[in-house]
Amino acid sequence: MKQFDGFFIAKAEFKFMGSIVWTIANYFDMVTETVGIKSGLLLTNAETVSLLKEQFNEPFFDNDKMNDGIRIRAEEVESHIKWVRYRIGNLSEDELKPVMASDRLMKWEKKGFDTMAVADILLDVMTIHKGEDVDPSVIIMEVRQLIDVPEMLIIDLALLFAQHQFTSSYLPPHTKWDGGTPLRDLFNCEVKGGEQFLDQKFIDYLAANSENLEYIHWRNFERMCAEYFNRMGYEIVLGPGSNDGGVDIRAFSKTDIVKPLLLIQCKRYKKENKIDIPTVKAFYADVEFEQAKHGLIATTSFISDGGKKIVSARNYPLSFAENEDVKNWASAMWRYGKSERNS
Repeated sequence: MKQFDGFFIAKAEFKFMGSIVWTIANYFDMVTETVGIKSGLLLTNAETVSLLKEQFNEPFFDNDKMNDGIRIRAEEVESHIKWVRYRIGNLSEDELKPVMASDRLMKWEKKGFDTMAVADILLDVMTIHKGEDVDPSVIIMEVRQLIDVPEMLIIDLALLFAQHQFTSSYLPPHTKWDGGTPLRDLFNCEVKGGEQFLDQKFIDYLAANSENLEYIHWRNFERMCAEYFNRMGYEIVLGPGSNDGGVDIRAFSKTDIVKPLLLIQCKRYKKENKIDIPTVKAFYADVEFEQAKHGLIATTSFISDGGKKIVSARNYPLSFAENEDVKNWASAMWRYGKSERNS
């Protein structure tokens, strides 16, 4: 059975109704685990509750009797989960709202197409191929064999389903999960990003919580900076993290990987700990030694007035990315485009 109410489209199992009884401990476990499965970030229950308190005023949030029972409406559960996902950068503000089909499907309804009939068939075909690695064109072809509609109508419906599946807190039975990565790892140790220098889930978190940049592990700050310049089109070599001679990142042209275009020194400092003149002068020496065209000091803090003055007076080929600049880097790499949350 499918539900179509005011151009809101979802399979029946995505439609939350009624109330659910939990113990407080089990409820927090469920919210935390669902957020982890959806985002890849594993929070502690305490972190989850802290974020929920920002938006909701549920009496049981402050109840330390974890075995007490609570009754909570399923739509409230959905709101709680979505809020936490939003606060860690996994959902955009628009995705806190229900997935509305009107903009995408109204044009087809006006043209006389029965979009719900097409949706039924598309879902049936997708169910047949569940778990298979099937080219989307095969799905489209099979749907069109069953109902004569434009290809773009099927694509619009498929995109709508995909969006709803991502934003919804519903988890199909037997959902596989690798356990996620603890959020605290971002602050406590180096986290390697696989194909990226820093995994997108951590970048999303920092885009939504850029005030925490100065507290993350220093090596992860280097990784975030490396990922930013990687996306800017440079060939990036990230240094070993220690005994690197003061150069954390080397950025090369894609056509010349012999001499770096840009050397980058990363300083993950508290805001009050400014970069001093000796640090600036020492980095200039590194830039000159490697014959790079330019040097950049990226910091969560600020450059001292003396550091800026000496660069200007001596015409050093150096520039600076200070506190707000590196926050903007995280924002620019957010999965939804530039985040305005910290503007």
